[in-house]
Amino acid sequence: MSTLEHIGIIMDGNRRWASANGLPSFQGHDRGADVFADTCDWCGNAGVGYLTVYAFSTENWKRSQIEVLHIFGLLERFFKEKIERCLENGIKLRVIGERSRYDAKTLSIIEDAEARTKDCGDLYVQIALSYGGRDEIIRAVKKLASDLMTGSLTPDGISEEVLSSYLDTRGIPDVDLVIRTGGAGNRRLSNFLPWQTVYSELYFSELLWPEFSKEEFNKALDYYYSVKRNLGE
Repeated sequence: MSTLEHIGIIMDGNRRWASANGLPSFQGHDRGADVFADTCDWCGNAGVGYLTVYAFSTENWKRSQIEVLHIFGLLERFFKEKIERCLENGIKLRVIGERSRYDAKTLSIIEDAEARTKDCGDLYVQIALSYGGRDEIIRAVKKLASDLMTGSLTPDGISEEVLSSYLDTRGIPDVDLVIRTGGAGNRRLSNFLPWQTVYSELYFSELLWPEFSKEEFNKALDYYYSVKRNLGE
């Protein structure tokens, strides 16, 4: 039986949940944030060491300014209001993605949360924010190319391990299980960790993210443990 170290979650369906319940779209994101906090607890109780959630993609910047501002305001409140819960539960927080588009306030709040939880060791939570898998790889290749030009790296020195060290997720094991909520036939990764999910098992839930429950979480775990993983061997 393969050990389940790292879960990745594509949290899809917030806006559809709000629409189905006659609510403004932002209330779907509010409910989704609560489910994310609960999921951290479920991972900790299940002995999962790493959780990466897809919170906001590089493509999501195309959404209305009102929605984008609400999402980032919600994330700021989460970092401020849930930080003590993270510390109590041993949760180390880290944000991955392109940070150049954050305003100074958002960046300061994120860096403070990362600094305050840096010594926690029970659950490592990565929040993919302003993240795109292709963008991550391009940024990694640019840094690698710069080191080639300075001579601190040679072409013969490039390997999978070396390239991985230039990614946002350096030092973190690859994803074992990807859970995507949202149903509606959305059986794709949508630019989520393409390098780190090459051998991931995929679990697609018909539930919208605000509906995601501990029962559904356990179903995803049961699915993972029912699959024989030989990783090409």
